[in-house]
Amino acid sequence: MKKRVLFVLLTMIMLLPFIKVNAGNMDSYIDWNLDRSVVAHQIRDGLDHMTNLAMITANGVTAYCIEPGVTADKASYYSSTTNISDTNLKNVDEKKLSLIGYYGYGYKGHTDKKYYMATQELIWEMFGVSDAYWTDTYGNVINIDAYKNEILNLVSKYEVAPSFDFKDEYMVGDEFSINDKNNVLEGYEVSGNDNVSINGNSLKVKVTDGNNNFTLRRRENGKSPKYFYKSGYQTIGSFEFAYNYEKSYSIDHFYGRIIVDKMDADNKNKTPSSIYASLEGAKYGLYDMQGNLLQTKETNEDGVAIFDNLVKGNYKIKEISPSKGYTVSKTVTETFVGTNTKEVTIKSYEEIIKNKIVITKVLDDPDNKECTKEEGILFGVYDMDGNLVINAKTDENGLITLELSYGKYVLKQESTVPGVDKVKDRIIEITEDGITQNITLVNHKLPKPEVKEEAVLPQTGKNSFGLIGMLITSFVFGFVYEKKRI
Repeated sequence: MKKRVLFVLLTMIMLLPFIKVNAGNMDSYIDWNLDRSVVAHQIRDGLDHMTNLAMITANGVTAYCIEPGVTADKASYYSSTTNISDTNLKNVDEKKLSLIGYYGYGYKGHTDKKYYMATQELIWEMFGVSDAYWTDTYGNVINIDAYKNEILNLVSKYEVAPSFDFKDEYMVGDEFSINDKNNVLEGYEVSGNDNVSINGNSLKVKVTDGNNNFTLRRRENGKSPKYFYKSGYQTIGSFEFAYNYEKSYSIDHFYGRIIVDKMDADNKNKTPSSIYASLEGAKYGLYDMQGNLLQTKETNEDGVAIFDNLVKGNYKIKEISPSKGYTVSKTVTETFVGTNTKEVTIKSYEEIIKNKIVITKVLDDPDNKECTKEEGILFGVYDMDGNLVINAKTDENGLITLELSYGKYVLKQESTVPGVDKVKDRIIEITEDGITQNITLVNHKLPKPEVKEEAVLPQTGKNSFGLIGMLITSFVFGFVYEKKRI
């Protein structure tokens, strides 16, 4: 027995793909309640057709009579469809029909039965009723014009898309709220972008570095207009939603950037204080406010480093390593990049490497066994190409104090005093900042030249006796003088 039951079940399962099911076949229950206190008047073909107000439901949902003058079957089942072509209705403005039904009785705030009366009347007018009106049991006209106008006003705005005065572009990271000029935004929902949201009639947007496009579409509820039909009876309609309507928007975005403009602190311009220094190659770091390193950039030949692709926010700039001949700046600069300050320039005045040079000039005096200070001795400092950088004379203490920037120099003695030599040229190198270089230069007295005695030789010539002649003359003169005395 169990095997037979199992076989039957298995056979049924195998046949399931071939069984055709008509899900809309007599699947909906139609009913209505009569309100005998209200009388509907339909003027068709010049005749007044009167009925009590019948508030129809389809599967418990508010529904409306669509074909005036055609009988509806009460408390019975109908077939349902979302395709109006399946019914007897032809050449119908389905959008308008669905909008009237959607904004009718049961829509937000539309709980008065007069909204049902207004909706039903507007539908009748679409299907040939030249005039319709409502009375109470005493024949007094019930004016529902305000309700009809409210529904028609909403219908007219359904395809009025929200409109915004967007700027030409927004900065990445910017957040802003903007109101809908058409005042219809509340009926829409956002599609395609999680960074866009709706609050009443205001649109809130966060601009990202990705896609800032989004779509606004009529708020959906997963439902659509339904039509209920049955052979020999009129078509009934329910409208829990009208139809899809949407509009796409695009927000242009841009990035910010920070420009570091490196300057020489002494000259206050782009000219380095030393011919050996350069503004190129300094490394700077871009940090967030928590101190996290985001980017590093080096200065170009003009001393410029650019941090780009920056989102809106606060940043810190700090030098990581200097360019040739300069010290690392200890300055940390904080700045803000935003929609109105999308490009920020930071002037970075860099201190060049410098040394204090103290030159002491003395004269070695071996006779007095001491070194004496020399005043007024001129020295020149030259670059390696032979160009004079600076010159100075020693003071009364034999001192010259200079400050030289990064580089390599030649120190030359330009003057001296008679009898004293000049020192050899000295090389001075400045590579590390904040150092004092003491240079002592010693001059020496030049040796005195030797004086040699020259022998006196007799003169030669016609008119000269010479040395021998002079001796003979002296001898003779002396002899004669002695003889006279005797």
